[in-house]
Amino acid sequence: MPQYLHCANPPALSSSDILCVALAHNEAALLPEFLSHYRALGVSRFLIVNDRSTDGTDEILSQSEDVTVFTPCEGSTYKEHKRFWRAEILDQYGTGKWCVVPDIDEHLIFEGMGSRHLPDVVADLEREGAKAVQATMVDMYSDVPFNEARYTGGSLTEAFPFFDGPDHHFRLIAPRRFRKKYPTPDHMVFGGVRQRLFLPLDIYGNSWRERFFRGASTVNGGFGFRGASGLAAYAARALIKSRLKKRNLFNLTKVPLVRWRKGWFYYNGAHALSAPARLSREKMALLHFCFAAGSSGFEHKAARGEHANGSEFYQKMLHSDQARRSSPVFTGTEKYTSEKSLGSFIGRS
Repeated sequence: MPQYLHCANPPALSSSDILCVALAHNEAALLPEFLSHYRALGVSRFLIVNDRSTDGTDEILSQSEDVTVFTPCEGSTYKEHKRFWRAEILDQYGTGKWCVVPDIDEHLIFEGMGSRHLPDVVADLEREGAKAVQATMVDMYSDVPFNEARYTGGSLTEAFPFFDGPDHHFRLIAPRRFRKKYPTPDHMVFGGVRQRLFLPLDIYGNSWRERFFRGASTVNGGFGFRGASGLAAYAARALIKSRLKKRNLFNLTKVPLVRWRKGWFYYNGAHALSAPARLSREKMALLHFCFAAGSSGFEHKAARGEHANGSEFYQKMLHSDQARRSSPVFTGTEKYTSEKSLGSFIGRS
């Protein structure tokens, strides 16, 4: 594989290190909370790609002794090479180690965080024989219109405390062609505020099809498709197949904690792995602070076009009355105060 990244000071790591591998582009506002959160969880070393930032991100990273900074080689871009960037770092430094692989706007949450840290979690995963953990990306929002929301520092969960509850998220078996290339996990989770407001699916009616879909696709009981639940999952996908042709889904499933094996690749932003890997029965969540920059953030991400379907979500946000006029809070909104607020998003399935 060609070399895509340069590192001026390669890290010296121990076999017990728990690594955090992330990609950053103009993330100065979010980086302090990001680093603080993962340090508190038990990450011992950060390996971060600084993708040509111009907002002070490089200064924050260079002042942190537990951070090793990588920069893209000439001609290498996030849009074309992000999966190679992650793989290059993970292959060289993370092989055989437990690694956390979030985006800078994502905070990993798991059951018992008050008394349980990543070394404890890893020990449990080793005893279980698991090689990876799946998580649901939970979009966090405030009670003002999206383009008015501004993060100015402090606690992100206080600035953006709301989310759509588990009853408004659904699991769906992944398409067969996708599962052949990226078999872990075999499903995706969709729903939440972005799907609800910007690419809605008609799945909340009282027809038998919609009731069956909601019952067969709930995330409350876990993500594994075994036995009768597996048959129900295939049936549920068949029932809404025609609707999927007209709507894109925001894939909220990620695999952010993994015991890396050399040669693996992630699909886009750590949504799936390129090889079979035994998943833990423990479910985790990633609090996703994608609305922290308001309308300027939407404009920036839409212009870069680096996210799914040419940043379709952010394009819709820019031209949406919902983003300009209304609070996203509705009757299914929950408020985050601790990991217990997440209900069935976390725990064991």
